[in-house]
Amino acid sequence: MIYDNSAELKARVQELSGRQIYGEPQIIEDTTNYLALTGSMVLRIGGNDYFILGEAKEGRFGISEQPKFWVKHAVDLTTGARKIIKLVFHEQFTTRLGMFTVRCRRSPEKESEVLYVVEGDDRFMQGITARDPAGNPVRIIDFIPGNSFFNWVASITQSHEEYYYETLPGVFHKLVGCIEAMDKLHRVGLEHGDIRNDHILIESGTGAFRWIDFDYTVNYSDYDIWSMGNILSYAVAKGIVTCRDVEEAGRGPTGKAIDLCPDDSLLFYSYRLANLRLVYPYIDPAINDLLMRFSASAEDFFIDFEEMARHMRAAAGSAWGGKGKRGPG
Repeated sequence: MIYDNSAELKARVQELSGRQIYGEPQIIEDTTNYLALTGSMVLRIGGNDYFILGEAKEGRFGISEQPKFWVKHAVDLTTGARKIIKLVFHEQFTTRLGMFTVRCRRSPEKESEVLYVVEGDDRFMQGITARDPAGNPVRIIDFIPGNSFFNWVASITQSHEEYYYETLPGVFHKLVGCIEAMDKLHRVGLEHGDIRNDHILIESGTGAFRWIDFDYTVNYSDYDIWSMGNILSYAVAKGIVTCRDVEEAGRGPTGKAIDLCPDDSLLFYSYRLANLRLVYPYIDPAINDLLMRFSASAEDFFIDFEEMARHMRAAAGSAWGGKGKRGPG
């Protein structure tokens, strides 16, 4: 609802956020200048008022809490629910995938289409799109409490061997669900566009793995598939194992000398090791073969996510025989 009475608006803000607005509330409707919408302002859009708490922040891979000025934390003043408000922000860049140059571009319209397609599917973030008076597609996303897959794996204190036998089977099971979710998108001609370890959130309480952030579009149809290999490698390795780490160590845990070649690395990130059995010899060959299909030496590529999910189930059966479902949640 819209609060036309300033006193009622200020009282509602204080009730839900604990913050007090001094003076007349600042209400923004046109979001074209996303920098103008800051904490303690009210966004009025789609027949509703949202109190802005502040900017979302990026904190991964050595990036220390960098603000994302086009993404806001907010409170829905009608329901009291926490929201993530994503405003229109355009950028584009290119990256390399083997011999291919991939063009990546932010597309708010594409993310809006994804939100429509995945409505009610809790494997994905949920939200709606509302247009401001200037026609900007503003995405209003339900806040998901929890931790990123990237941070959750990094926090595990088990040895790698304990993790491999006790925790990874359950993680694999949930990642198969993530892959089946991607298959759903691809079957209707959509893509994620930015598959990363921190774009899977593990929801507090339920332990559900949920995809977030769909605002990139790419010009290479298999980009999502190869990107998923980075997540699977991270999951099996319990983090990132670089080729330099292995070369500097010189030997694996059994004391056997390790002689790396370029084909042992991932195609997507050539500095990361795909051939993890060189370091962890107890990894089942079927699991390692799965990872090697994302390597620089791969000749038998995955053609779609349905095929990937099928091979993952088979590899898990070989490695753990269906035993072990421990994981987050």
